[in-house]
Amino acid sequence: MSFINSIQGKILIGLILAIATMFALDITNTFTITVWVHVMAGVLWIGLLYYFNFVQVPAMGEALGDTDGPGPAAIGKYVAPRALLWFRMAAATTWLVGISLLAQAGGGAAGIHLAFTFAPGYEIIGLGSWMGTIMAFNVWFIIWPNQQKILGMKEASAEEIATAKKNAALASSINVILSVPMLLTMLAWHA
Repeated sequence: MSFINSIQGKILIGLILAIATMFALDITNTFTITVWVHVMAGVLWIGLLYYFNFVQVPAMGEALGDTDGPGPAAIGKYVAPRALLWFRMAAATTWLVGISLLAQAGGGAAGIHLAFTFAPGYEIIGLGSWMGTIMAFNVWFIIWPNQQKILGMKEASAEEIATAKKNAALASSINVILSVPMLLTMLAWHA
């Protein structure tokens, strides 16, 4: 039972079941498989985005205010760094696989160009691509560097940490807001 409860076990068993499903249902289309990888990575990315915004950040705020409680140290030391690693990798995977899908759909680099310039037939996914790009940028270049200061992974003064909290929170809020229409464009384009 310990294997099924491990991260590696869950991933491996899920992949084996997905491969079995592919063969059983004759799902061999490369585009469909790439869409599946894109959606899986996106689910992880957006799920963690929502976890941070709706669960972890409010809980850490409450923990700071609870003078009789254990405080937020365990979350900041053990949970947040691990969640942020999965968050960054899911963002990168989602974005890179999304670019691959655009290339597959439009004949290479032309497909990427068609989407990012909102060419006819690519307006929906073009908008989604831009929102996803902004969100991935926020993860890697605003949220992550600021979280490193907040969590003590990089040295920072109290003033720098306060600024980092505001910047990370704003970028994260923007990502939550953009995630709603971005998910709609993903689904509408694949429909």
